[in-house]
Amino acid sequence: MAAVEGSPESAKTHEGATLPAHDTITVMPEGGIRPEPRPDLLLPQNWSKARKWAIILVLALVSLMVATSFGISAPASNAISQEFDNYSGFFSVFFITVPNLGQVIAAFYIGPLSERFGRVPVCHFFNSLWLIFTLAGGFSSSASQIIVFRFLTGATVSSINLNPAMAGDLFSVTQRGFALSIASLIPLLGSAVGPLIGGYITQYLNWRWTFWVVAISTGALFPISIVVLKETYVPVLRRKALKKQELHREKAASERFPNGKWVSAKMLLLLVFRPFVILVSSRIAVLMGLYIVICFGYLSILNSTNATVFQEAYGFSEGTSGLVYLSTTAGTLFGSLYCGITVDYFLVRGLPYTKKDVNATQHPENRLIPVIPALFLFPIGLLVYGWSVERRVHFIVPILSTFLYGFSLSSTTVPIMSYIVDIFGDVSASAVGAVLSLRYLAGAFLPIATPYMYARLGYGWSNTILALILVALAPIILRTTIRRPKKGRDTGEETSAEARPTS
Repeated sequence: MAAVEGSPESAKTHEGATLPAHDTITVMPEGGIRPEPRPDLLLPQNWSKARKWAIILVLALVSLMVATSFGISAPASNAISQEFDNYSGFFSVFFITVPNLGQVIAAFYIGPLSERFGRVPVCHFFNSLWLIFTLAGGFSSSASQIIVFRFLTGATVSSINLNPAMAGDLFSVTQRGFALSIASLIPLLGSAVGPLIGGYITQYLNWRWTFWVVAISTGALFPISIVVLKETYVPVLRRKALKKQELHREKAASERFPNGKWVSAKMLLLLVFRPFVILVSSRIAVLMGLYIVICFGYLSILNSTNATVFQEAYGFSEGTSGLVYLSTTAGTLFGSLYCGITVDYFLVRGLPYTKKDVNATQHPENRLIPVIPALFLFPIGLLVYGWSVERRVHFIVPILSTFLYGFSLSSTTVPIMSYIVDIFGDVSASAVGAVLSLRYLAGAFLPIATPYMYARLGYGWSNTILALILVALAPIILRTTIRRPKKGRDTGEETSAEARPTS
């Protein structure tokens, strides 16, 4: 049996029948031929690699700007307090973390709206609002205005919320982990690079430029995103294709706008609760989501207090304190590269190491195996950081310990998000949104309590308590991660029963 590529002309069969142009023709052993149609190019997973990776890269760059904007103002905390004569310890931390509070709200509607109206329209609309609010933040004339504008920037973040879902739209299960690690890598770098840049901008220009530099950079990227980003959500693509058919126009319209209405009170209510209804249908997803919440909350504590800690404990300047975040950046980079190699690798092998078998059932839980090192490294990083600052050990020790923070967060986030995208499929954006809303809630409020905790317990014992919480959770996460299929079965039903959403 041989395959022959069809010519631009319609191919003729031996009986004179006409085949569609550009089909692949398979010559059968008995002399007949069979047309093999090309893959449906409507499906994003069948697009060219260049097109798919261009979309991932632009999404990652937009997310980089967003993540950078949230951390770039951290070293400017003292300068802003002086300008507005507001020396409240609450303000100095809350203005840094308040975008997380906005993202809590954004997670309720970004994912569900993208599943109803498409990923790209939602992304462009909210990116435009985010750009406006970021620019306006630099013109703030009071501390309260800064908090309001930074809250609104958090409430209009779409790219970070949609990154995992769009990676799932574009890539098959066996390629998705690497794509998601790259899509997550660049934004994670922003949270570490932002304070580094912000320190020098504040020192040599003005704290207002920490807003304007990000707004200008994002404005330059915006036209590129309009050209490159294409709709990736298959149900929306099929609905649009259906609308093009005159006979099905009415049906397609009724699917998008029930009863001819854009929105209703019931629809809005469903949008608000849908992410959590979807997430709680999987017990393992809930457990892993809560673990991400704790890890992100801890990193938010570090990002919001790092500059101040090194300025006060080691006498660093605003610019020099920003350099502390380079270690976190390196850890984040290494963790994402580690996930890029291991997330897809373990999907088809599991534990213990086995030979790759493409025909074997791929258990979603295998996505979680790369999380294992972070279960031990994150508590170690917390302990080393806390006690080295407490004892005023040379500053290189706490700086290097933040490498473990960055590595642990990225090597936890990428596998768990890949797992959630795998098990929730078309509604993964809503499920991811539920996890992100809880994550940002922790990121908004945990750092506020940190200065009071440090003042009462000291850096050493405070971080010891945080580390013990992770140690207590480690056996539960480890058991979920390494459990194997029951002997004699390879259906995946035994191991994935708790993971899969219930109907």
